[in-house]
Amino acid sequence: MNKLVLLLPILLLAGCANQEIATMQDVSPQANDLRDLDYDGVIKARELCGETLSGAAVNNDGCAKDKTVKQSFRLDVKFPNDSAKLIPSNYAKLEQLAAFLEEQDGAVATIEGHASKVGNPTYNLRLSQRRADAVATALIEDFDIPASRVEAVGYGDTVPLIDEDSELAHETNRRVMASLSGEFSVTDMRWTIFTSE
Repeated sequence: MNKLVLLLPILLLAGCANQEIATMQDVSPQANDLRDLDYDGVIKARELCGETLSGAAVNNDGCAKDKTVKQSFRLDVKFPNDSAKLIPSNYAKLEQLAAFLEEQDGAVATIEGHASKVGNPTYNLRLSQRRADAVATALIEDFDIPASRVEAVGYGDTVPLIDEDSELAHETNRRVMASLSGEFSVTDMRWTIFTSE
């Protein structure tokens, strides 16, 4: 019985020995370029958008997907008492605001002028409007932001940050705030283990 077990594999192999063996070619011709040159997960043969942003979520053609997000930018410009004149140190803040507006061309800026509770409320309303207009004019004339994207509104002394009668409160409340709003299209990024929401 042991001899039969040993002979069985030899007999099986001998039965196959008369069949013709087909050999494969050494090199198979490759019709398409299967490399992923920009490492986005899409092969070159299907790639329609080369050099996509690293880590971007892409469609089947290798083009980055966009998503719409809402962003805001806050600006706080202070003014001396009874003044609507911009001081030179405010221009650095306005430059940041203008750069944000240029980068996000769908954003609209609402410039909000405010005054302290010192003096007449009617006068303070006009003063706050002049302050808002000063910032809006600087954005339009000095930073070339289209006037259609800038709105100036004076609130007088009706929206104080500190609602008390002190020098700190008055100084804090003499201000212009700029709120930017709008929806912007940005590149959607792929989720990774390092992504945080």
